[in-house]
Amino acid sequence: MSTSQPQPAHGIIRPLRSVILLRHGQHNTAAPNQLGGLTELGKKQAAATAERLRDESIDRIVTSEYRRARQTADEVARHHPSITIETDADICECVPSVPPGQEVFYPEGVKASQTAECREHLDRAYSRYFESDNEGTTLLVCHGNVIRYLLCRVLAVRLDAWARFDIHNCGICRVSSKTYLGTQVTGLNDVGHLPPSLLTYG
Repeated sequence: MSTSQPQPAHGIIRPLRSVILLRHGQHNTAAPNQLGGLTELGKKQAAATAERLRDESIDRIVTSEYRRARQTADEVARHHPSITIETDADICECVPSVPPGQEVFYPEGVKASQTAECREHLDRAYSRYFESDNEGTTLLVCHGNVIRYLLCRVLAVRLDAWARFDIHNCGICRVSSKTYLGTQVTGLNDVGHLPPSLLTYG
């Protein structure tokens, strides 16, 4: 009697490429948006996250141009010294849309031209990291709105639904592209590496 496990008729399912989406640590909101660096608590979040990811098989680390994202990426990269950090302006923080009921969070308003430009940047990023033929694992260190929007693209849901995701500072999301199954969300807002005292949203 054979003890081998039956395989699916369409073949063996295996990962082709993976993207780890990491939100930056808590930052100084009193500074200009691009320049606000990590707070002391944010540095602790980044250090704990770097420890969590130290044994991951990561092939690329890409960060937005904002200081808080770069500082978070630098902390992770200390455990992956062979990787040179890349910078991508298309994954900088922006507002892809203002969903109905969310206007209260934007008291100064957001112009339609700004949201359109944001989606243009994020759609380019989606194509670059989620539709390429490159194999391996890419770590994107970026921002809450960016991660939420990209997850909506992966799930093929209404793009206004980005506001229905909540991502902690240094929360980890995972997306994997596999043979036969396509692109799937395999992890959402993982903060198991952070104690309750280090959980923040802003």
